[in-house]
Amino acid sequence: MDILQATLLGILQGVTEFLPISSSGHLAIVQHYWGIKKSQILFDVLVHAGTLGSVFVFFRKDIFLMLVSLVKPGKKDEESIKYRQLTLSVLVGTIPTCLIGLVFYRIKEVFFLNVFFPSSMLILTGIFLLIGEKIYLKNPSPREKIKLSDALFVGFMQGIALIPGISRSGITISSALSRGVKRELSFLYSFLLFIPAAAGASILEGREIALKPYKLSFPILFGTLIAFLVGLLSLFALKKVLQRKKLTLFSFYCWIVGGGTILLEIIKMMK
Repeated sequence: MDILQATLLGILQGVTEFLPISSSGHLAIVQHYWGIKKSQILFDVLVHAGTLGSVFVFFRKDIFLMLVSLVKPGKKDEESIKYRQLTLSVLVGTIPTCLIGLVFYRIKEVFFLNVFFPSSMLILTGIFLLIGEKIYLKNPSPREKIKLSDALFVGFMQGIALIPGISRSGITISSALSRGVKRELSFLYSFLLFIPAAAGASILEGREIALKPYKLSFPILFGTLIAFLVGLLSLFALKKVLQRKKLTLFSFYCWIVGGGTILLEIIKMMK
């Protein structure tokens, strides 16, 4: 991998990891057309670590307050109770994600056999975004609390997002919206739930790095830095889009990219 590829893939990871357009789907499509066949596991692990770092930076205040609420369990003020409940919701939501993730990890290669599958899942992502937004707009009184049933449902959907082409942020935010959770809280919960999932995935992938001799290079490190910086910008952008009720704009993007890729492959096969 050269510096140009690492930079472009780092930008792609930073943008698509957080915007609801699927990082795995885009990386599968880009690597397919670039002809990158060799395992890029070290690069994949590090750029995911880069985007995970951007989540810690962006949500640093909320994460700090969650930790304080746990360290001081005796505090009964409204803020402490809110963040203890949020912490519990993250733990509960992580359970179905982990169970699905353990199954997916054993069969993940099946989903990468061709570019048709992630492209089709991008189209499905667009449908999820549209449905979540439509259901939310019909709700007269959105909630400012994550129920345990919400946590289990959103955590399950996050597990489904391990399939390439299904956007993790898209499916978790739209799922929370469809359950009647306020936009700001849906956004926050989606990315707090991302932290243990991303950490767990990095540990699983990291075992392969430990067992095989992978060489760390400047392009890989630079791509990781780019993923971190672009990830921060993407979080700011997604928050603005949600506030302006424009989430369905990403539906059209997913349909164009997914459908366009499938059409292109069909044309290639017919030649």
